[in-house]
Amino acid sequence: MNTEITYKFIVIEDEPLIRKNIIKKIESLGLPLVYLGEASNGVDGILLVEKEVPNIIITDIRMPQCDGLEVIKYVNRKYPDTKIIILSGYDEFSYAKEAMRHNVHNYILKPIRTEELRETLVEIVNYFDAKSQRIRTLSDKQHDLSQEEIYTLMVNYFKENYMQDISLRSLADSIGFSQEYLGKVFKKIACQSPSKYLTTLRINQAKQLLIQYKDMEVSRIGELVGYKDAFYFSRVFKMHTNKTPSEYRTCSK
Repeated sequence: MNTEITYKFIVIEDEPLIRKNIIKKIESLGLPLVYLGEASNGVDGILLVEKEVPNIIITDIRMPQCDGLEVIKYVNRKYPDTKIIILSGYDEFSYAKEAMRHNVHNYILKPIRTEELRETLVEIVNYFDAKSQRIRTLSDKQHDLSQEEIYTLMVNYFKENYMQDISLRSLADSIGFSQEYLGKVFKKIACQSPSKYLTTLRINQAKQLLIQYKDMEVSRIGELVGYKDAFYFSRVFKMHTNKTPSEYRTCSK
């Protein structure tokens, strides 16, 4: 276990005593985990995820306003590398089983046993440690990469970070290749520029959000897919779909 790196976690649970107990148990385990916050329902949980972007989420399966399953689907779509642990009671097993289909790392039955929680968290920490090691190794050997490996690295970077303010330059700086070289490699394999791929990815994600969250403001959806300027988001969206975001949402009803 790499003690130099810490990983962030949040807890989403509607019962205050259970929520505080989970946090206390985790902090007593001596693992490289940093507590970022807690939420008492799925809606606040999603907002907390967007604010903090945690590595690990511990969430109840049954909650008011927006249940754990909706939180899981949302996180799995936006942050596929985030590890999720779900908490469930014995009478919620079928519900928990459904949640396991959505890239959940593990489910733990209530009342929570400290050792079971520890084993699950150790597995997750080891996963992130191994990933960090692969990144360091990749950085050391970056100039030995084939063009196909560079392309795959770029696609994964865009998929994992499209909701942030990223650019080809930021990627080039992080992996040590020139921006021009990365652009040529990407266009050679994908037959489109990196910027066009990123825009298409963002617009496709926006389409899903517009349909799934009909009450969410268009400007907020723009922010969630990487556009801080609502006017610019609407302009780009219309260029790609021939409809404004609001028109697209209306036509999808």
